[in-house]
Amino acid sequence: MTQTGRNPRVRVAAIIRHGDSILLARHEKDGASYWLLPGGGVEFGESLEEALIRELREEASVAIRVGTLAFVNDTIAPGGERHIVNLAFHAEITGGEVLVGPDDRLVEVRFVPIEEVNAMPLRPDIREELLRGLSEGFSGGPAYLGRRWGRDDAWPR
Repeated sequence: MTQTGRNPRVRVAAIIRHGDSILLARHEKDGASYWLLPGGGVEFGESLEEALIRELREEASVAIRVGTLAFVNDTIAPGGERHIVNLAFHAEITGGEVLVGPDDRLVEVRFVPIEEVNAMPLRPDIREELLRGLSEGFSGGPAYLGRRWGRDDAWPR
């Protein structure tokens, strides 16, 4: 499964709660529409915190304060052609207004009622752990969620 000269992509994401809602971003790619925690790829020489601050500014037009790490998971395509290491951090908005950034796949960014998350196509599919954490306050510290890739998963390149 290992491909010579290839490395996993590192992606950071923010868990931002506002009352009984959570900030999510909707992407469309190759005819698929799916939701994910807002964030994106870490650039070479950039810290995880710097990347998350930049990505939320670009993707949702907001300034954030990055908090603690909530969980980590791998998204590995069944054929091994894609490998993303996802790191989700707690964060809070410190400025700006939630507006969709200029990303061509990004079509919507908004606070979604937590009760609706279970019925949404979330990538990677971390719904169970996310909902449990939101309900129980993410007790127990950061968690490794393992490998996540569903049959119908689409993932931005």
